[in-house]
Parts: sequence; structure tokens; C-alpha cells
Amino acid sequence: MSLAEGPALLTETVISLRILQQRRPGPVFGTWQRWARQRMPRSVHRLRSLVQPNGAVPDFLTPNDYSDLDAGLDAVLHTPKSILRTDLDAFAQFTNARLPSWADPLSEGCPRALETLTQAMRDWHKAAIAPMGQHLHSRIKEARLSAARTLLAEGLDAMLSRLHPTISWKSPVLELACPDHDMDIYLEGRGLRLVPSLFCGREAAINLDPGLPPVVFYPVAHETLWTPDRPSASKTDQGTLGALLGPTRAAVLQVITAGYGITTTELARHAGISAATVSHHTALLREAGLIATHRTGPHAHHLPTPLGARLVNNRQE
Repeated sequence: MSLAEGPALLTETVISLRILQQRRPGPVFGTWQRWARQRMPRSVHRLRSLVQPNGAVPDFLTPNDYSDLDAGLDAVLHTPKSILRTDLDAFAQFTNARLPSWADPLSEGCPRALETLTQAMRDWHKAAIAPMGQHLHSRIKEARLSAARTLLAEGLDAMLSRLHPTISWKSPVLELACPDHDMDIYLEGRGLRLVPSLFCGREAAINLDPGLPPVVFYPVAHETLWTPDRPSASKTDQGTLGALLGPTRAAVLQVITAGYGITTTELARHAGISAATVSHHTALLREAGLIATHRTGPHAHHLPTPLGARLVNNRQE
């Protein structure tokens, strides 16, 4: 079993289109949906027809869990014709819908059709995912850190049991609540990969690729999805947050929220204080549940918790 170190960028890009099309995305995704709809390039309309609001997506659009967007797009671009045809037929059968005429050359592996599709994926990522990249990485790393802490402190059973309410662990069986699917999957020595996801919705999902470990995407807990159109904090806002935490500690929290995984040295430079002073303030912020810290070698990386990010963002609204 392994935990992904970062977001699966290609998968997040594709499945975010499900949220875009939902009639009632709810309070978590409503603000993001309104923001993203205003930014949707024309090229994305074709891609959107292959991503259904109820969750149906042809498997070849989300190969494995690529953290590198270019590598993922290259995998889509070189999908074998047999897989394209099988996946598109299965998608049409599952959705009980007729595929658009432009999908015919795609199912035959037409290079131009594949290039048009991957360009649409790149356009959508640039428009709606890249602008919120820091927030996306921060939330995924925070979820990974939480799972890793539980694993180290309480063991595998505890970690798997607490990933998400739609996931239950009854050794040796991991159950995912997926209303549209009823199947048994045997690992047969392949292992399992766990990937936190911002856009997979309200329930966990699984990605199967023959010969590779199954990938389980589980939702990151959040109350409202952050969008990049919030105005920068005014002096009044900074003063309000400063009155609550103290001006220096407020500045430290704001820098941590803006720069996911920022190191102590970088934080000291941005905040204009010494590393020793940073350590003092980050310790207090951790105790208050506003940030989390993890180490990679000699470096300490600081991340906002949902409470910390919400406190900063709400003060900026």
C-alpha cells in the first residue's frame, strides 16, 4: 500500500468537469462552480460531453494517478485503439446515451481527434485548476499527512478506517460505498494506492488498470472550496486578523496559507523575522490547530489546516 505524495493532476482536471455540470453542487462546490463556469474555454465543450455529472467518465481519460500533467496527457494521447473503443462503448452503455459523431474518429485512434481532446484537457487545467494550484497541493498534502500520522501512531487498521465515511475497513476487506457499482476486486499481490482528491465528490472512487495497483481516490474534507478570485487582504482585514492572533502570528499564518508546504527558512524570509521567532509562532499555531508541520530530511514544511485556511480566507472576504 502507498500514499500519493501529491494530487493526481490529470484526474483532478477531468473529474472537476463533473462538478461544473451538476445542477446543485451544494455549498462546498457552489462558489467554485460559478467561478469556473465563467472561465470555461470553448474547446472544453467537447471534453465535457465525455464527463457526466453523475460520475461516468471513460477510463482512458484518467490513466493511473499521474501527478505530472504532461505525462498524463501523453498517456492519453497514446492510448491504444482497442482501449479507446472498449472504454467509449462501455461509457455509452453505462450512460445509456448515444456518443456524438465526433467520437467515431476518436474510437478509431485518430491522432487529430486525440490531439484535440488532450488540448481541451490542457485548456481546462490552465483555466480552472492551475489558478488554484497552491490550494489544491496544500489540501492534498494535508490529507496525506493526516493519514500518515494515523498510520504511524495507531497502525494500518486505524488509518484505513478513518480515510472517509464512504470507506470501511473490515480486515482483510476494504469496502467503498459506490451505489452504481457492485464488484469484488482482488489485489493478487498488486498492492493498493491511496490518493486524496479535491474533486472526486462525496464518495470514494476506484481506478483500475490491469497489471497496476488499484488506485482509490478519497475525498478531502473541506467545507467550501477555495477559489482564486478572492481580493487580497486589505489593511483593515489584516488588522482584524492581527487583533485576533497578534500581528506577527497573523502574518505567519497568512504566508503559510499562501505558500503550501513552505519551509521555516522561506517563512522567515517572507515574514521578515528570524527562524527562531518563526519556530515560536508556528508552535503556537500548531497548538491552536491552525497549521500542521511535517519534516522532509532537515526541513520543516508548514501547511494550513482547514481551520487555519478558513480563518485567513474568511478575513479576506
